[in-house]
Amino acid sequence: MTLADLLNILLPIAAIQFVGWVVPGPNHLTIVTASVTAGRLAGFKAAMGIAAGGLTWTLITVSGIAVVFELFPSVFVALRLLGAGYLGYLGISAFRAVRRGGMFSLETSANLPATNAPFRTAYIVMMTNPKAVLFFGSIFAAFIPADSPGWLLIVIAAQFGVLGVILNGSAAFLFSSATFIRAFQSAGIWMSVVFGLLFSALGAVVAWDVVRNFL
Repeated sequence: MTLADLLNILLPIAAIQFVGWVVPGPNHLTIVTASVTAGRLAGFKAAMGIAAGGLTWTLITVSGIAVVFELFPSVFVALRLLGAGYLGYLGISAFRAVRRGGMFSLETSANLPATNAPFRTAYIVMMTNPKAVLFFGSIFAAFIPADSPGWLLIVIAAQFGVLGVILNGSAAFLFSSATFIRAFQSAGIWMSVVFGLLFSALGAVVAWDVVRNFL
């Protein structure tokens, strides 16, 4: 495998991870809540809990994915199509959110995670997040070659873990600032359009790659 081949695998996975990190959801709310109510250190602990959960899901995914793909090639095709479909769904959802003023609303509610034990709480949130199952079971798997050697799976897991620490740690730092939160929300409309395009484009790329193998 050449360096170009390796980058063609790692860069799309990194892009998907970045897009998934930017879009607010339970993970962001956990970090924001910990940062706002208990300080930046608590927010950082929550961020590491999210990162640890992401790494756990990554290890679960890559540990058995090569064997499954080798025994059941049709599963590989199905997962890639599922990933493409889910990406398309996220793209449509982002475009629809434009009419509501954008998809980047971080409104608080009575159901926010507790901050007494931010790392443990965040880890549980990540591991029980339904979107995580879809992400790692379909989108993430869609970008991993069926014949991946063991060393490549280790590299993918390491990249995901390191990037998770960087991204979520940055979130804890930034979202402890009320000014940044307001700026983030005010950019909701145009950012929704951008990420709608990104999700849709990535979904189309995966779908076309699957379809062309049958042409």
